[in-house]
Amino acid sequence: MTHLFKLLLGTVALRPYVFIFLSAYLCSSTVNFGLRTTLQFTALTYLVALSCEWSSVHNGFPFGLYHYIESTREQELWVAGVPFMDSLSFTFLAFASYTMALLVSCPLYRRGIDLRLLDTAELRRAPRVWLLAALFMVMIDFAVDPLSARGERWFLGKLFWYDPPGPHFGVPISNYIGWFVVAALSIGIFQRLDSRFGRAGKPWGIIAGLPSRALLGPALYVGIVVFALVMLFEIGADEIGWASIFIFVPFGALVLHIVTRPESYGGASAVERHLADFPFNAAYITLDNNGGSSESRSTPPLRRPAGRCANLSA
Repeated sequence: MTHLFKLLLGTVALRPYVFIFLSAYLCSSTVNFGLRTTLQFTALTYLVALSCEWSSVHNGFPFGLYHYIESTREQELWVAGVPFMDSLSFTFLAFASYTMALLVSCPLYRRGIDLRLLDTAELRRAPRVWLLAALFMVMIDFAVDPLSARGERWFLGKLFWYDPPGPHFGVPISNYIGWFVVAALSIGIFQRLDSRFGRAGKPWGIIAGLPSRALLGPALYVGIVVFALVMLFEIGADEIGWASIFIFVPFGALVLHIVTRPESYGGASAVERHLADFPFNAAYITLDNNGGSSESRSTPPLRRPAGRCANLSA
């Protein structure tokens, strides 16, 4: 037990950035979806990721064949031949991607600095949200995996190598297919857990009055991407850095367009649908002159968001 505790402490000391992102995820998920959903999602996604990584190390499915370099076995926790922090990372990557998909899919509501999603139970589990989230997670890996494969150039250390290297800066295409598989499974798990535990009153841990709490997950997504880009340029991998920027700049422009366009903001019908599923938000969403955003008052609010929500949940 003492040795296990030392390995856990060593894992935190050796990979502090992972646990910064993990802590941000745990807080963001709890205040938005509740503690029970968060903990069960963390455990189940870790097991899915660990199983897929173990399979890839042994038979090349689904990420392609790669090998870990076990130089840190006495410094950090390993589980079944896989670094603990590696599989754990999939939890916050999947969550951040899912919340980003919700941000670009839901009608919005703003009152001052408080930006909220007018999501519904149906929209949260919509197939299009699931697909977008999985793709957004693969987008992160376009920067993260080439960076990780060059771990000897930064504080990650040389952790693994692909057998053989692939065409995308040394990363095989099968790796990205594998990431999509894990993302799809993980996000599907989250949708199922949220559907199961999020409907019976207010789940414990949700802080309904926290302003702009729906932006915490997307902010985590941005933070992960920025970290990867900064590190790519820091280690001199400028080609990979610029290739990644050319992926995320158009994506960022699209997100900015969505959150600033008047038609993205919901009116009375969108509010009613949202509060029918999440009545504990009623104290923080109103349609009076002080409560509704200027965008929702200046456009026909009863049709555009309703159609948008219905189309996405079809």
